[in-house]
Amino acid sequence: MKKRSPITEAFLFTLLTLGLSYFVFWGPIALFQVPTINFVENTRGPLWAIILFLLGGFVPSGVSLILVRLFEGKEGFKRFLKRTFQFNIGWRWYLTTVLVVAFGGLGQILINRLPGNHFKFSLYLSQLPSFIPLIILGPLSEEYGWRGYLSTKLQQKWSALASSVTVGVVWALWHLPLFFMIGTSQHELQIPFIGFLVGIVSVSILMTWINNNTRNSLWAAILFHWLYTFTVQVNSTGITRSGLYNRLEYLPYVIMALAVLFIWGPKNLYGCRSKQTGSIADQLQQHAPNPVKNQ
Repeated sequence: MKKRSPITEAFLFTLLTLGLSYFVFWGPIALFQVPTINFVENTRGPLWAIILFLLGGFVPSGVSLILVRLFEGKEGFKRFLKRTFQFNIGWRWYLTTVLVVAFGGLGQILINRLPGNHFKFSLYLSQLPSFIPLIILGPLSEEYGWRGYLSTKLQQKWSALASSVTVGVVWALWHLPLFFMIGTSQHELQIPFIGFLVGIVSVSILMTWINNNTRNSLWAAILFHWLYTFTVQVNSTGITRSGLYNRLEYLPYVIMALAVLFIWGPKNLYGCRSKQTGSIADQLQQHAPNPVKNQ
C-alpha cells in the first residue's frame, strides 16, 4: 500500500473521529436533546440513546485500530497493541504519574476551599469500587486514539508542544457534544467549555511528556487517564461549583504543564533541555519504538 504522510494519517483520524462523534453517535443525541444517562440525578433515557452514547465513547480507539490495521498491516497492528503492555516504564514515572494526578486533584480541592466550601476526602474511599470499571470508559476507549495514534503521527513531523496542543484541541472538540447533551456532567454542572479546553490542552502536554519519557508506552497513557478519570469523578461529586472555581478549575494542570515546558523544553519534552540532541520523531517512526536510553 502506498505510504502516506503521518500528517495526512493524523488528519484522516481527526476527520473520522470528529465526524462519527458529531454526525453518528453524540451529535444527534445532543441536537435533539434526547436524555441518556444523568450522572447527577442517576436517571436514564431510552436504551437506544444510551447505546449510542456508550458506543460514541469508543470512537477514538476504534478509529485508530482500524487505521493501524489498514495502513500498517497485520504486523503493524500487533506492534501497536503490544504498546499496551509496556509496563516496564520505571518506578520514577509510575511515581510521577501518580503525583501529577494527585497534585491536580488536590489543587482543585484547595480552589474549592477558597470561597469556604468543604470537601469530604472519604469520597475517595466510598467510590473506590468504581475504580476498576473506569479503565474501560476513558483510558481504553480513547487512548489508542489520542496518544497511541494521533500524538505518535504528529510528533513524527511536529514538535512535542505543537503535537500536544493539537491533540488537546481535538480531544476537547470531541467532547463538545457532551456539553449540550442532557444528563452528562458537562451539561448538568454547566462546565464552561473554554476552561475545559485550556485544561485538556494542559493535560495533553503532561501526557506527552510522560509518554515521550516512557518509550511511547500506551500503558503509561492509559494509567494516567485512568487515575485522572477517577480523580475527576470523585472531585466532581464533592466540590461545590462556583464562578471562581469554574475559572480556576484547571489551574493546577496549567501550572504543571508550564513547568514541564520550561524544564524539558517544547521541542521534545524528553530528557533534559540541555542534553537534547535531536528530534523525538526518530523514536516514533514505528508503533513499537526502540527502547529509549536515559539521558
